Amino acid sequence: MQEEDKKPFCSVKLIFQEHWQEFKVKYKDTLREIEINEAEKMLSCKDENRGGFMFYCRPCDRYEFIPFGCNSRLCSPCGKRYADQWASMLAERLEKNIFHRHLVFGIPDMLWKYFKEDRKLYKVLMDTAYKTIKETFSKINHIDIIPGVIEVYHPFGRDIKHQPHVHMIVTEGGFNKEGKFVSSGNYIPYNALHKNWEYNILKALKKCLPKGIVEEAYRRYPNGFCVYVRKDRISSRKGLAKYIGRYVRHPAIANTRIVAYNGEAVRFYWKDHENKIHYKIMLVYDFILAIIQHVPEKNQKLIRCYGAYSRRKIIRITEVQSSITISISVKIINKRIAYCSFCKERMEFIGYVKKPPDKDKSKLATWIEMQ
Repeated sequence: MQEEDKKPFCSVKLIFQEHWQEFKVKYKDTLREIEINEAEKMLSCKDENRGGFMFYCRPCDRYEFIPFGCNSRLCSPCGKRYADQWASMLAERLEKNIFHRHLVFGIPDMLWKYFKEDRKLYKVLMDTAYKTIKETFSKINHIDIIPGVIEVYHPFGRDIKHQPHVHMIVTEGGFNKEGKFVSSGNYIPYNALHKNWEYNILKALKKCLPKGIVEEAYRRYPNGFCVYVRKDRISSRKGLAKYIGRYVRHPAIANTRIVAYNGEAVRFYWKDHENKIHYKIMLVYDFILAIIQHVPEKNQKLIRCYGAYSRRKIIRITEVQSSITISISVKIINKRIAYCSFCKERMEFIGYVKKPPDKDKSKLATWIEMQ
């Protein structure tokens, strides 16, 4: 792919701006409320009517208004910012001097539709993935151990189709009953792991699946379900947090992957596990449907901590998210950083505003005095 092909002709937001209203009317009977809310939040991102921050540039002697973001699950810039903040907070709370591994627990396409129809199965998939890795590590060490696990549920594949799977960061080993960490080393029995995963997840899903599906799955996949195990170990806490942070909040497709858009169809690329580039063309409405289908239900957890990590309050995911919120809302005066759009120097934070102050300098000065 040539360098110029990598430059996007448009953004996801632009496509929604041009088609959302007509799309919403056409699919009004099938759209979920959360899909509508997240799409319209994205469309209002950086809108001055949302309010924002006021900064002052001393070298330029000018004030600059920066609108609030939307924090929508469909917005690429806000998703990246959220993931970076989450990863930064998490890196400070992970165990030191312990190697971690990255695993991906997948299921065959014959089961995908059931997770789309019943989103409560997300938790079943995540709980069962932890159960499988705990059993595997305990068997390796011949004693019951509790690993530290952080999981992120991912509902889509690289080509943005519905493809439920779980990304897992797990300690290489776990804690025994005495609280001592027991290393499992670099060895993971792949064949046994695949078969154990298949057995555990089909057993957990048996009551939720139509009759005959479980038997058919065993027949089609005699060697078990896929579990991808990254070969290299992760020793850096920052590297670990940054790696898992990639899967925390980003939307199904980044703007940089869109290579063409003509108002009727969208062309984008994706890379497979062998780093081979593939191109895909979708009609606009199909593209929008493919993206919004991955929005989870309100308050649905896509990130969970298990085992040794779940016991430590400082890295429970709900508390990590709360601490991020606190750092943004309470300590924002010290944390908020912005640079002048003219001289590029760091500006001073002034305060919050519900709407942009009048650009007239005298009126602006009066507003500043009132704050």
